This record gives sequence, C-alpha cells and structure tokens, in this order.
Amino acid sequence: MPTIAIDLAVLLPTDIRAVVERMNARVDGAAGHGFRFDATHHPHVTLSQHFINADRITDVCTRVSIVLSGLLPLNLHVTGSREGRTAQVLVIAQTQPLQRLHERLMDTLVTNEVPGDADAFQQDDTPPRNADVAWVTRFRTDASVARFDPHITVGIGPDPVTTDPFSFTARTIAACRLGRFCTCRDQLACWTL
Repeated sequence: MPTIAIDLAVLLPTDIRAVVERMNARVDGAAGHGFRFDATHHPHVTLSQHFINADRITDVCTRVSIVLSGLLPLNLHVTGSREGRTAQVLVIAQTQPLQRLHERLMDTLVTNEVPGDADAFQQDDTPPRNADVAWVTRFRTDASVARFDPHITVGIGPDPVTTDPFSFTARTIAACRLGRFCTCRDQLACWTL
C-alpha cells in the first residue's frame, strides 16, 4: 500500500509569509541546493510529521478536525534566529497552547503511523534526501513532546538570517505533503481556527 509523508503545520498569515519569503530569497541555498517559497512550498511551523497510508488521509483529516474543533487562533512569538546543520531558522517561543496542540496531534495520529521511504514524499521536485526520510521516521522519538522545537525554516545555506523579535496570530493549520528538506508542499487539507 502506498504511503505519504505529511506535515501537520501552522501556516503563516500573508504578511508574515511575505517577510519570511524575503528572508528566504536572501539565503544562498547552498549553490542552488536549497528551496524557494512559492505556491507549493509553504513557510510553516511544524506541529507533527508522519508517514501514513495514502488511503487513510481522510481518517487522518477527520481526527485532526476533532483536535482543532473549538481551538482559538495561536499567538506565536518569534524570539530570534539560529543556524542549524544546514538550515537557517526563526525560533518560535514554546507556549502551552502550542505545546498542547502538538502533543494532542501526536497522540491522535499514533495509530495511523506506518513505515515510509523516499517514495512517500512529493515527487514533482528534487527527490528527498536520506536525511529527510530519517527525520520523518524518527520525528516521534527525536522531535516530539519534550523535544518539540517550534521554528520556521527560512532556507538552506550558510548565510545567517537575523531578525528582531516579533509576534503574529496564526489562524490556519494544514496537512501538507512533505518534499525535499521536509518542506511543506501541496496542501492535502486546511483548517481555519
């Protein structure tokens, strides 16, 4: 049975997306090996990542709808930036509402998770890296609950990103197909808080 790699993510409001897109345009992209935000590459804050059976996406979306029912918009705070191994990111302050939502989604979708591979990623672009497959495979153990690290990946490359702290209200949650660098690609479903 085919699997898909998905990201449940907070999508950015239009004005904040524009700011992040401008930052992304300034990142070198490691000589063309990064990504640019566009109509199918969405800047976001990851809440959870999973491999699921493709024929279970409707069930997954129903479960997510239940978790999001009655949820208020999220007030998010960018506290600064940092450089990872390959990525430049904006750091999001960990708040109880954000942490709670992350944990509820992880708990809700545990029974839908299956093993996956590179074929589970969106295939209309450069194929995923082995590191992308490994990241989604180990998301539950390496990046969830106590290890949840909310952030916005701005781009790939050595050029550091800097920003003053700022806040915004997020009203959109989406289920997106994952692409190379675990980018949020095509939206499979979308909810408004």
